[in-house]
Amino acid sequence: MTANMTQSVTDHSKLILELSIDAFGLVTRKESELNRKDTLEGTLLLQIYPGIKVARVSVPTELDAYEQSLVESRMANLVYQGIHYKLAGASGAAKDGRFYFVDTNHAKEIAERFQHWPEAAMVYFSILISDCKTVIEEPDVTVLVVKDHILGTNDCRGWLRESLYRKLQLPQDRFAQFRLAFDAREPKQAKGALKAMSDRVAEKLGVDIILPESSCKPELKGSGKFIPQAKTTGRLIQGPVILGIKQYSRKTFYGSSYTLVENASEEALRTEIIPPTIEEVRLVRKAWEDGDYAALLKLLGRYEEEEISFDESFDTDSFDDAAVAAPQEGCDPSEAVLLADKSGSAIRIPFVANQLNRKLARWAFRAMTGGTLRLPAFALVDDGVLVEHGGNILSASDWIPKDSAITSLTSEQSLCVRYPIRMQEDLLPARHLLDGELVPRLLQALGRSELPEGVTHHILRTQLRMNGSYILHSETAAKNGGDFDYDTICTIPSDQFPKFVQGRIAYGEHFTNPEKTKTKARSQWWNVHLVAMKARGNKIGSITDLKTSCVAAGRIDLAYQLVIQLQNALDSLKHKVSVDEELVREIRKEVNSAPWLRYKRERRVTDMPMHLEVADTDKVGRMYNVVRKELGDLEQEKMAMEDFRGLFTGHSVSKEMFKECELVNNIFGDIASRIAEREGKLRLELNNAQAFWEAVRQGQDKEVRKSAVLARNKAQAAVWESEQEAKKQFRSLNLFMHFWAEGKQDNRAAWAQAMAHVVTNGKGTGAALFHTFPQEIVDTFAEQTGGESVPVRKPKTIDGYLEFDEELRAYLIEIIPNPGAEDTKKAIFLFQYTGKRELVFEDTRISPFRGDRS
Repeated sequence: MTANMTQSVTDHSKLILELSIDAFGLVTRKESELNRKDTLEGTLLLQIYPGIKVARVSVPTELDAYEQSLVESRMANLVYQGIHYKLAGASGAAKDGRFYFVDTNHAKEIAERFQHWPEAAMVYFSILISDCKTVIEEPDVTVLVVKDHILGTNDCRGWLRESLYRKLQLPQDRFAQFRLAFDAREPKQAKGALKAMSDRVAEKLGVDIILPESSCKPELKGSGKFIPQAKTTGRLIQGPVILGIKQYSRKTFYGSSYTLVENASEEALRTEIIPPTIEEVRLVRKAWEDGDYAALLKLLGRYEEEEISFDESFDTDSFDDAAVAAPQEGCDPSEAVLLADKSGSAIRIPFVANQLNRKLARWAFRAMTGGTLRLPAFALVDDGVLVEHGGNILSASDWIPKDSAITSLTSEQSLCVRYPIRMQEDLLPARHLLDGELVPRLLQALGRSELPEGVTHHILRTQLRMNGSYILHSETAAKNGGDFDYDTICTIPSDQFPKFVQGRIAYGEHFTNPEKTKTKARSQWWNVHLVAMKARGNKIGSITDLKTSCVAAGRIDLAYQLVIQLQNALDSLKHKVSVDEELVREIRKEVNSAPWLRYKRERRVTDMPMHLEVADTDKVGRMYNVVRKELGDLEQEKMAMEDFRGLFTGHSVSKEMFKECELVNNIFGDIASRIAEREGKLRLELNNAQAFWEAVRQGQDKEVRKSAVLARNKAQAAVWESEQEAKKQFRSLNLFMHFWAEGKQDNRAAWAQAMAHVVTNGKGTGAALFHTFPQEIVDTFAEQTGGESVPVRKPKTIDGYLEFDEELRAYLIEIIPNPGAEDTKKAIFLFQYTGKRELVFEDTRISPFRGDRS
């Protein structure tokens, strides 16, 4: 792969330019990826500034002082292909060192939108760049901004008239996450969530959207005035708006995690967590031993499809920006061949075995450390109501009891869990309100002795018992850091986990995070680059794991100290708080890492020890040992690819076909081996850096320790970046293989046979065959073994074509329609081939190129 790449784009491009600044301040172009996030489609930014040019710029997360000065200087003077770019803001990816720049023609307007406030731009630029499912532009809309809790609003939660709900194709019984740009005179933006208010309410108030002040980011200047028709003080703004909807509420499930299990009582662990986990482990083991891969894949796959794990450096902003994947038809090639094969031989293909081992290892670690619980999950919603009755506007906010919740769960009570879990006190007990108690309290809150049944039903359906919602009082939600801008939570229902719920209630409140008055950080705009650099580095995951290690060691006192530091890490960009690094270092010296944490990323179950020496206080560690023993070793002996050569026969293969398949296989092997070689080298450097750090961490020389930890951190960052890069590169390589094979529609079975014979002549895993002719493999196994063919899921792709340039760099060409202007040509760099072979492709989907590059 090479950084020296080109990309043809017209002046009307909607593409987000990908750039990278290295530790020496050098700027290089990064390859674009094949997904919507590479364009401005679905963003408010494109609607507001149609001709804007945007660059997403990556900078290293670990730098010494001199390197940081070089990077900051380059950020302040960024020029690429003759265009000057200025730093505009960031999203949740700021912690990973990714920031957004815009061309100088638009930079001033962006700065003004965020009041020349660097911290606000870093936190809230994501409002403009967020990928929305639906975006509409309305020319004449009236927006009313009021103080929180007025007219039934709450923290970051407002109202949208029902006719706009319908225009956005939103069911009125759903809680919707929104992004909004409004006020043409003094441009503003807002984020949060919405409920539907009836058109009768909207007409009575003379408004279309009601926002609480907390939704406006950054906060509005000045004060409002009295609005007669609303009988309250606020700001009334009329004019064009751009409204985007990111998602709406629905019931789903989360998987359990070790940060949850560590807070379970001993009785809950013994009776409610371990038994069902062992039961599922036995089902997995039986399916493995019986060769029942349909059952096995169902057990392993449902977690990946329906559940979310939050142990990997969870961050609310990054989750907020994550797209919800749409269900896909078909199976992965490795899964499909297992389902089609009745002989039990396909599992021994190295590629198939490797894929299944990785899937199994991910599942096993979750099961051994977090259990196999499926916890009902919801959007966190407030109890605000707003209705018209008898010519009057009735509203209420924060009126349900603080110990209660409104939910579709049928249990009497539940624990409300919001990630990241800082301490056991974050598991909020709540009793569930039934209509018999709820309706009288609603009437009391609205100041009415009664309401028509139709009005009550409307309130319950569209505002209090919405699909996929879990309603709390705002003071209760705030106890674990929740608000109503579309936080998502999971629950522990008492009918499924009575001991867990009882244990939490019995635990009581041992610690309260001291709430200090937090001063919002506000720097001068000329320091925007410094503010951006301070936003790098995600300490949330490392502090969470250190806290977990403290709990495992029985040092709850130290865990509580880290609760404060974890909250500081979450708040550091918005407020003048920071992590006490010295305290964290001292705690690391006192507490060893929980031994099971190091096996998070293992790729084979057999690499996870059968038994670990753990402390009696380590609930998760003890659970690991019980479940690990039950799981045993699940590994199948692999066969050589040569053993599968006879599967593909009966077709006439020309020498030219064979040679072309050889070339494609060589390209795959060349790129894959370079990726593996790079990752191996970086992992070795990390191991050496880690060993040096372990050797000096208890030493007295502060400068040596500082240098060692910086080197270790740089090595860790390099490995992480390489892993992310490897994923992109393999996706690119796999796309090339897919596009090449898609061009072989004539005599396709013969092409599949040719590729199979090439692959089975070698020593590889068979990956090249599965990335080119997966359906043919599945069909052949089904035919040869008497199984049933399974449709293979094709990779996400485009209606485009491949081409090579004169330096044997491969590009995937996508044409992006641009109504009213020249279409955009998006050339996605895939790889550069360095092998000593001629390109002999004759497929018209790939530009013919001949020439010896040896």
